Amino acid sequence: MERDTILLVDDSEIICSIIKDILESPDLHIEIAHTGEKGIRMARELRPTLILLDIIMYGMDGYETCKILKKDEETKDIPIIFITGNNDSNSLLKGFEVGAADYVSKPFIAEELKARVKVHMQNIKNQRKLQILMEELRELAITDSLTKLYNRRYFLDKINDLVKMDTIFSLILFDVDYFKSINDTYGHNAGDLVLTGLSQIFKLILREEDIISRWGGEEFMICLPNMAVEEAFKVAEKLRLEVSKFEFQYEDNTFHCTITGGIAEYEAKLPVDRNITKIDFALYTGKSSGKNCCILA
Repeated sequence: MERDTILLVDDSEIICSIIKDILESPDLHIEIAHTGEKGIRMARELRPTLILLDIIMYGMDGYETCKILKKDEETKDIPIIFITGNNDSNSLLKGFEVGAADYVSKPFIAEELKARVKVHMQNIKNQRKLQILMEELRELAITDSLTKLYNRRYFLDKINDLVKMDTIFSLILFDVDYFKSINDTYGHNAGDLVLTGLSQIFKLILREEDIISRWGGEEFMICLPNMAVEEAFKVAEKLRLEVSKFEFQYEDNTFHCTITGGIAEYEAKLPVDRNITKIDFALYTGKSSGKNCCILA
């Protein structure tokens, strides 16, 4: 089980020992620093889930320590609970002004300390879950659920960005040959296997900056930034040959498939739909010419 870490910054060894005994558990680890300077260094190194910070310490006090932590990009989002013997309103207000999320009064009650820490730890866990959910929703919005490649909408957004940056780029549109026959012969799961397999082949061969999308059905559109059409044709041919050599295995069946491609350099003076029509026509020409080939628009 992964343990959360609390960083305790207090110059009193006795206080640190008491708090550690109260809070440490199988899922919660306590690290200790006895000065503000060391607390800042440890916060940067450990990235704790929560910081308990004494206000009155020798050298750098808790207020100054908190200010520095909240200005640092690496530590600014870590919640800080002040441990304080000063319960007057000015001291507490100053603590919140420098970025504290909460405070615990000294001498503290063990159950109160546990309760305050528990509330903040739960808030942090809820934020983590929300971040994960938001990331999953973002992925769903921009990717194809089967192949995990970018979807058509996101792909069009990306090439629109390239046009705005006045970047030269080429496009390749691939279509799987005889895809209906694969589905009819081996079943739709075999067809899905082909689509995911092709996705992996494209990812392995293409550059990191290349943009790969599932255009729809058994079609894939690839954008090659900073690449003229002659070089793009070579890339398309390499992909076509690699696919033709690949052996797909589904249940007890082994089979090959081929792809046909249309290639064009994007013309910024033309609207996007005209560019797509141009490459679509090149693909259609290849399909009409016997398939398993690449055609320049």
